[in-house]
Amino acid sequence: MNEEYQALREEIMFSMQTVKNYRSLLYTIVVAVLAFAVDKGEAILFLVPFVAIVPIYLLSMHQIDSTMRIGAYIYVFLEPNLPVGWETRLYVYDQLYKNEYGTKKTSIDSYLVLSFLCIIMSIVNMDFNNKDYMFYIIVFLQIVISIVCIFIFIKKRPDYLKVKEKYIADWKRVKSIEDTEE
Repeated sequence: MNEEYQALREEIMFSMQTVKNYRSLLYTIVVAVLAFAVDKGEAILFLVPFVAIVPIYLLSMHQIDSTMRIGAYIYVFLEPNLPVGWETRLYVYDQLYKNEYGTKKTSIDSYLVLSFLCIIMSIVNMDFNNKDYMFYIIVFLQIVISIVCIFIFIKKRPDYLKVKEKYIADWKRVKSIEDTEE
């Protein structure tokens, strides 16, 4: 089998494992910080996990994007000349059923659930009887973090089918340039 194909498939597998590792790291960090926050009972400490949630989410989305780009490359450049056809069949499948499923979004459930949990735990642990300046700072942080997370989760959540089609079109353009230069 083609060495380039094999190397790229290994890169896809590595990328998928990296996303799983990011998710494990996310759970570990969030659980550790939440355990500390529960022990201390301070509302602001329940917001600390966002220092990990947002960057890990962005790193995961970058890895997923890279995987889609590699898959599109395999589809355009390698599979037409090889007896394998996973990316080709997957693309045909996606085209056949895209109206049935609408869009195919990358799963962000764990990020949403953890974010919601942290915000709720922060609110529950607030001292509503003592509305000093720290109370309002925490409320402000809760609002800002919620808005930032919603924006990032929506803006940086790829629509799998649209991204895949974009990369296929991009690689086809590169291929046509190469074909005209030969």
